[in-house]
Parts: sequence; C-alpha cells; structure tokens
Amino acid sequence: MKKHLQKDLMALLEAIARIADREHLSVYVVGGFVRDLLINIQNLDVDIVVEGDGIGFAEMLARDLKGRVKSHVKFGTAVIALENGFRIDVATARVEFYPRPGALPEVERSLIEPDLSRRDFTINSLAIKLNGKEAFLLLDYFNGERDLKDRVIRVLHNLSFIEDPCRIFRAIRFEQRFEFRIGKQTEAFMKSAIKDNLIDQLSGTRLMNEFKLLLKEPNPIRCIDRMRGLSLFQCFGLDMPDDDARWVVLKQIESVLAWAKMIPMPKEPEIWFVYFQGLFLPLKELAFEKAMERLHLPARVRDRLRSDRECFIRAKRVLGEARDLKPSEIYDIFSELSPEAMTLLLAVCSSERVNKYATLFFTQYHPAAQTALKGGDLTRMGMKPGPVFQAVFKTLRDARVNGQVKSREEEISLVKAQFLK
Repeated sequence: MKKHLQKDLMALLEAIARIADREHLSVYVVGGFVRDLLINIQNLDVDIVVEGDGIGFAEMLARDLKGRVKSHVKFGTAVIALENGFRIDVATARVEFYPRPGALPEVERSLIEPDLSRRDFTINSLAIKLNGKEAFLLLDYFNGERDLKDRVIRVLHNLSFIEDPCRIFRAIRFEQRFEFRIGKQTEAFMKSAIKDNLIDQLSGTRLMNEFKLLLKEPNPIRCIDRMRGLSLFQCFGLDMPDDDARWVVLKQIESVLAWAKMIPMPKEPEIWFVYFQGLFLPLKELAFEKAMERLHLPARVRDRLRSDRECFIRAKRVLGEARDLKPSEIYDIFSELSPEAMTLLLAVCSSERVNKYATLFFTQYHPAAQTALKGGDLTRMGMKPGPVFQAVFKTLRDARVNGQVKSREEEISLVKAQFLK
C-alpha cells in the first residue's frame, strides 16, 4: 500500500477509535479489510462492527469526518463515503437467523464473537479491536489466520451453504482471486448444496448480483471454468460440456480484449458483460428468454441483450459470406454493434479477414464517416425535413467511407445529383 494511503488509513482508524472511546462503545474493523491487510493487499473499503447502535455511530462518524451516510435500518447497517476515496461500512454486531434456504436473514443485536460466527468463510471472520484496553488486538476465533497462511477457503460450519447458497459463488471468487484452494470438506458441502438444487431458492436478483461480481473478477475465465466444473451453469439453464463451442469462444475473448486495448475504440467494452453475452447469446431463442427470466434482469438490460443478440446474429451472417465487403458495408456491420457485442463477434469469427475488417473500421472507416453537411444545410438547399434526410446522410456517409467524396463541396454536388434533380 502506498505511503500516503497508509497514512490516511491510520488517521481514519484513529478517528474511529477516538469517537468510539468518546461514546463508550466497542468498535472493531472486520472481514475483508482485515483479511487483505494480513496478506498485504490494498483495500479502501473499511468494514467496522459496533457493539451497540451501529447506525447512530455511523451518523456521528459521518458528521466528524464530513462524509455522506446512507442507513439500512432493517439490518442495522450504514455506509459512509468520504471525499478521500475511503468507504466505511458500519454494522451493528448481530446474529442472523435464516427462515429458509436462500432467504434474507432476520437479525438481532449481539456481541462481536457471535457476529463473527455468522461470516461466510474463516478468512473473513477476522477482526481487530480499534479502541479500549485491547486496541489493535487481532480476534481470530475460527483459525482464519491459519487458513490465510495455508491459502485455503473454509466455511465455519456445515450449514453455511444451506443458510446462504450465494456463498458458493463467493467461495469461487475468493479461491480464484487469491489463487487459494477450496478445502475438501467445504467443497463437499458446496457440491451437496448444488446437488440438492438449493441455488433454486435464490431470487433471480441475488443470483445475478453474485454472477456479475464473479464475472468482474480479474480472471473471469478461471471463475467460469470452476463454475463449469461444479455444474453450476445448469442453475442458469445452461449446459456446458467440455466440447462446447462456447467454451472455446470464452477463452478467445481474453485475446480480443487485449487487441481492443491497442485499437482506438470510441468506448471500451464492459468486460463482465462481454463474458455474460458469451454465455447466453448463443442460446436458442426460447432458452435465451428463459435464462433472462430466471435472472430477473431489469428491462433495460434485457433490451440491451436482445438488441446485441440481433446485431450479433446479423453481423455474423454477413461476415460469413465468401465475398469481399466494401468499406461502407464493413462500416454498416460494425457501427451498429455495441463494444461488448463487437468483442464477442471477433471472438466467435476469429480470422485474419475479420480482424482486418475490424481494424480498418476503427482506424479508417469510423473516423471517415463524419459528414460535413448537417440538417440545416439540407434545408437551405431546398429539402424538406423528413425520412429523406436519413437516406441523404446514409448516402453521404457511404460515399465518405468509400472514398468517393472528400470535401463539403463534393458532398453538396452528390446531394444535388442524387436528391435534387
């Protein structure tokens, strides 16, 4: 961690400790922050637990540190955002009861040890007390420090995945992010929960949130491979055997993303969404719609996926033709694709010809497509606004891309010749 961040962090923790002492509360920094601190990974998200009124403490903390606070009364939690980039998650020490597998928990106040006992994995059950006589003492009730040293992901009890099947996805995330391994007993619990279809108890929203986080990991392809090995994709209505063409495409995406960094794309693709599309776009229409329904995707995301799917299929069909394409045809193919759909298309249609077309689009055809004439110019030339404007600009754009016109004067001549006779 950089020195100025270390200094800011220590100042923040000292401020939290001072306020805790002033209010006669015991406050602990917990979870992922402590885990990352022990393995020397920078983490600006500080998680603290208060034995007492966590929301009240968060409001005092926000006032003193001039931060913004947002509270969640039902769970006794709050989030404070500070101007220096730090984020503080504040929680009331609590125990949780799960009325059924996959349901959100019901909570009651508690002390720190019962609070830590409800954590997902031992490496996330560590805490450091920030104030009082035992300030900066590491609390490790479940051998989390040992598991960090052994590089193992282990649950705290055998009902962990039954209480919250989301932990299956988190186990994969942590395993791949830190290059740890899931313990044998923990993996057996995971497989049992998957076999018993406990993931079906999760709402589509929770399932999608966990899946999205997994695809946002630094190495999503390894996470996908682990999910595939555990037959998790069946929970999404997907079947991915070892010879599945999708798997070949997913592995190809990484090299396409590396290529995209060297090309002046107008907008960078959202990496997680590229992999998401790679999993779902190849499905047949009915299976695709069922998968979208299972994940309870917002309407805007579904519309985005459907649009990308249509453009992807159309572009794939044209690029599959044996004939050479004119510059304007290449422009038409690639200009209607989102950055994510384009990345996926290049992974699916990987060839020297298609790669050449994509490079020409970004380096030559896209910059050349800007026309000099605008709507006002056409009106002044005597044209009435309407659908014809679209045809005019398509003609001008094609002519620009194909190198047939290169100036404003040549555009005017083209419009006069084709639209003002």
